[in-house]
Amino acid sequence: MRRSLKYRMAVATAVVVTLIIVIRALFSQYYAYQSLKDLLQAQQDTLVRLIAEQLDEKLESRTAMLRRLARQLTPMLGARPAELKRFAADAADLPVSFNAVFMAAPDGEVIFSTAVPDGVRLQVGERDYFREIQRGASYAVSDLLQGKLTNSPGVVLAVPLTGPKGELRAVVGGVLNLSSSNFLRELAHSRVGVTGSYCLVSAGPSPRYAMHQDPAKILAPARAIGETCGNDKPEPFWEALRPTQPIVARYLLEANGWEVVAVLPAREAYAPLVQARARVIAAAGLSLVIAAILMWLVMSRLLAPLQRLTRVVRQVAANPAAVAELPLGREDEIGELAGTFAEVMGQLSEREAALKAAKDRAAESEKRIEAIANHVPDFVSSIDANERYVFVNQAYACHFGLPAAQIVGLTLRELWGTQAYLASKPYLEQAYAGKLVTFTRENADGSECMEFTCQPAWNDEQDTVLGLHMFARNVTSERAKLRKLEAQTVSDHLTGLLNRKGFDRRLAEAMARTDADGQAAALLLVDLDDFKAVNDSHGHPVGDRLLVAFAQRLTACVRKGDAVARIGGDEFAVILNGVADPRTVERIAQTIVQAALKPFVIDGLTLVATASVGSALHHPDHGMTVSELFMRADMALYEAKRHGKARYASPETTSIA
Repeated sequence: MRRSLKYRMAVATAVVVTLIIVIRALFSQYYAYQSLKDLLQAQQDTLVRLIAEQLDEKLESRTAMLRRLARQLTPMLGARPAELKRFAADAADLPVSFNAVFMAAPDGEVIFSTAVPDGVRLQVGERDYFREIQRGASYAVSDLLQGKLTNSPGVVLAVPLTGPKGELRAVVGGVLNLSSSNFLRELAHSRVGVTGSYCLVSAGPSPRYAMHQDPAKILAPARAIGETCGNDKPEPFWEALRPTQPIVARYLLEANGWEVVAVLPAREAYAPLVQARARVIAAAGLSLVIAAILMWLVMSRLLAPLQRLTRVVRQVAANPAAVAELPLGREDEIGELAGTFAEVMGQLSEREAALKAAKDRAAESEKRIEAIANHVPDFVSSIDANERYVFVNQAYACHFGLPAAQIVGLTLRELWGTQAYLASKPYLEQAYAGKLVTFTRENADGSECMEFTCQPAWNDEQDTVLGLHMFARNVTSERAKLRKLEAQTVSDHLTGLLNRKGFDRRLAEAMARTDADGQAAALLLVDLDDFKAVNDSHGHPVGDRLLVAFAQRLTACVRKGDAVARIGGDEFAVILNGVADPRTVERIAQTIVQAALKPFVIDGLTLVATASVGSALHHPDHGMTVSELFMRADMALYEAKRHGKARYASPETTSIA
């Protein structure tokens, strides 16, 4: 039997060690796989985001170039197409920036194109980008196009050429051949790791590959969601042990919604993990063999005292004095078993003494807890299931100006008052239901704010709440500091008005309130005309004091409750709530324009800084976003500036005041 026990313990230990090693190896493998996957995914996401941002910047720079070309062509509209074509070819930096540029009339007839011989007539009126410009877009990017002669992928950027009154006089466009080296040069020649690649997928209902490692797949259909550049593989059940899924990162271009996709094959991505796995398996097998041998030797040595204990126990039946031979001095399970056997006869008396000592310690512990609670500055109390106080500390009693003995026995409603009790009742019900609840209660005048924590007091079986332990502290000063800090984060340090963060918050609240109560809201954008000249002539300190003085006048021009903000260097904004009559907006805007016409006296200098104002109205249920409202007001401000400054413009009336 003794040999059998050793054998079984050694085998059991070996099995346990084996299971631990296997489980640990599986967990380590999964953890290493997941960690490596997350790390590689984060790197891929960052890389793809940077590439997408670079492509967006390229599209933006080319759009800006087209806008500049449109402005340069405006005074030349009466010239012959050949002259316009030569001028555009020189100004557009061909073919570094564009493969071709063109200009089309408002009816879609192409006036000239650097890629088409003179005299050839083309019509682009049905193209998507041309229709977007006709609808009033400031710029447009076409869907992925296929060249008629080269069959190469391409894209067209277009901007409007407008007249003095904003009418569309022509459309200026630029053509990018994506197979050439002027736009996707860096991306087309870049690799993800050693064996990975990039692809570019167009947007729209029928996405296609605009760029792919395999030239045969360019312009082929692609997936709108979950594109992997054609590297789709089914994921096996043991993916963590034998990774097959590539690391795929995606990012959308802001300019046209196209998606940049980067793919790193699983073979390259998880190569370090696969190489380390073989070494780990070999080390685990060797350690298992060594552990089995060592456990057999250890078991033989550890069971020797147990055999001695067995012999002594057998002798005690015939010779009670043999108890002295028990190994009582051992500090392990065998010594514990020997001590238990020796103490069986005196167990009752020792148990009684232990119970008495425990009762005395409990009484002392209760006194210590009460003494500690009385020295805590926070309010500590306990109530029973009937909401009656059974204990309060000295701080709690002093807060209510009553002795602690007089508070014990009162209900919460009697001590707090009906109003405070009813306000706290929902939280008390949650606490009596067995939840730890924390809530705050503030006086009507805000002079005091208390934070309460209610902890259920369970019975020994943990199935019934016998009462609540309540802890409270005064957080009035903390709340005041938080409110002060919050006010500082939304205020402009120079003028004291709302800053851009505070303006964004108030504008969102105003638009939400408009949709809720049915009253319109208005946004006024105010810009100081030629403020830069004041800074250049008199210095920034004088300019800052001019901004402060104008902010004071601006605040005096609006109604009580309206929000005034400084959203830029010399840019201000006013949010008008509850606009029942659009004439109210015009009246306030005119007041601002007139107030700015009065000279400012700064450090003995008399300065004149006029103001231009643009407004936009948000009516209930119009579905306008914050960005759209801001854009409408900004366009109105631009109109006021364009018509001579010191004016007011509104897109609703399309009139200039």
